[in-house]
Amino acid sequence: MKEIQITRAFLKKPFNSVIILLSIVALIEAVGWSIASNSKHKLVDKAGGAFHYIGVLVSSLFIPELCTLLIVIALTNIYHRIRHITSIENSWPSISRYELRCLPILLVAFWVFNPFTQTIRYFFEQYPNYTLAKYWNDYILYTYTWSTYFKYLAPVIIIGYIAINISLLRDYLNQRKEAQEKAEADAAEAAQKYLELSETFLPKPTVPSKYLSYLKGKGNQGEFDFPVNEAYYFTVEERAYYAETIKERYMVNKTINELEAELDPSQFFRIKRDYIVNRQAVLHYSYWENGKYIVTLNNPGHHEIIVPRVRMQEFREWLQGRDPAGKPEHANAL
Repeated sequence: MKEIQITRAFLKKPFNSVIILLSIVALIEAVGWSIASNSKHKLVDKAGGAFHYIGVLVSSLFIPELCTLLIVIALTNIYHRIRHITSIENSWPSISRYELRCLPILLVAFWVFNPFTQTIRYFFEQYPNYTLAKYWNDYILYTYTWSTYFKYLAPVIIIGYIAINISLLRDYLNQRKEAQEKAEADAAEAAQKYLELSETFLPKPTVPSKYLSYLKGKGNQGEFDFPVNEAYYFTVEERAYYAETIKERYMVNKTINELEAELDPSQFFRIKRDYIVNRQAVLHYSYWENGKYIVTLNNPGHHEIIVPRVRMQEFREWLQGRDPAGKPEHANAL
């Protein structure tokens, strides 16, 4: 997979933000209880018990910072749309550049989410004693400081990149899965086509004849004697002679001239200088260009042979069961 399409499917689901924040809060609490359990016990006692401690944790930390995370992710989505970030190359340098491109929105997010986060925190912490002066001075003006900005900066960058990278990983895994499913579907389709073509190619049974019935061929597994009727065609490439059969391609030790003389002329035809085709393997033919035709075979690759017009008349007559002289082939036996 050369490219990763940035769909941001993970970032577009708000519930995923809840999962991320819950995981982070749970991790922080677990670390806190493991390394400073005495301090944690004092906080629980100060809150009035475990239940009240959890309530304070939810109202003063989880819900306000959930607002922070939702706004950061929303800004990240908007930033992707504005910058038209829709795909990246599947390479570490490209992924690193993508990460850097996302950094500016995380650096400025504080100035957007801060009033919303602090407003929610104010409503929970000051309930029911609300005053406009305290809200404005302590939760808005006081929080718009560089100290508060840098207090938020590291968590925002860490949480933002966690969300971005989870989303990127999900996109990659989904697209790889789709690619694998497509490859499997294509392979199944190719296998089905191969089966269909194999069913249309029905070699005549091998019977004793004065013509060549079996031929020795060298394949991937060694040398075999195979029925010549199973060959789609015979050809020559770089001074080597081959038979393309149902099972595999064999190298044979007979030349095209020798094969033409020894094969059954009712079953095999020398369509051009370097090709002899099996009648059963001919799928169709059509005009190509400059007086030439294309003969298509029904092997799995739909092999095509370009044939000069001068050979097509004899070829058509042969397909119709007539010899080049115009007589039916069975008349030769009379």
